Amino acid sequence: MNCLLCNAPLNYRLSILDLVRLAPLPFPIICSKCAKSFTKIDPAAACPGCSRPQSSNHLCPECQRWTQQYGWHLHHTALYTYNEAMKEFMRRYKFQGDYRLRQVFQGVFCRQVQSYHADLIIPIPVTATTMATRGFNQVLGLLGQTTVTNVLNHRAQDKVAQSCKTRQQRLATPQPFRLTDPTVVRDKKVLLVDDIYTTGRTLYHAANLVKQAGCREILSLSLAR
Repeated sequence: MNCLLCNAPLNYRLSILDLVRLAPLPFPIICSKCAKSFTKIDPAAACPGCSRPQSSNHLCPECQRWTQQYGWHLHHTALYTYNEAMKEFMRRYKFQGDYRLRQVFQGVFCRQVQSYHADLIIPIPVTATTMATRGFNQVLGLLGQTTVTNVLNHRAQDKVAQSCKTRQQRLATPQPFRLTDPTVVRDKKVLLVDDIYTTGRTLYHAANLVKQAGCREILSLSLAR
């Protein structure tokens, strides 16, 4: 077996415990060198609103501005920084459509999702055009067999990709989503899931709809920040 990212041979030595336990064998997917190239975010040294790495645990200026705009702020968790290794991963997985790469972070991502014990897990959707050209929703790929509630839809069939916009253009994006059935989220603990948190604009659009529909609690999660 070779590393999914660099194709280097993977050498894994089974332990006695691996041989006797009644569970799938934990074979590695990527090599240790590739694994070390990704930087995990320490929640104790990050903004509690958006997971931006920082020296204090106070809300960062961005989250303070969101609070001024909405009267509340997201409680968002991101697992990794959007460093060069993560950019290359996303380029291959999301933009070049290498669906195999979902396996790299699927395990750690799903464990984090399960730790919230949310009533509803709502992935950020892609447009019909993106689905037709890419063939998959990258967020659903990270979620594996996790049960999700697809209650968010794009208003438009096509849109300019967020990755093609400047920061100011992202922040000025009008509400792109609609809730297909607002009653589904009422009085529920909701977890919104996306792949990357950049400005927060996308998640705040989605969160605002869900809050207006009467959810009990809302949290959000992304792979990278």
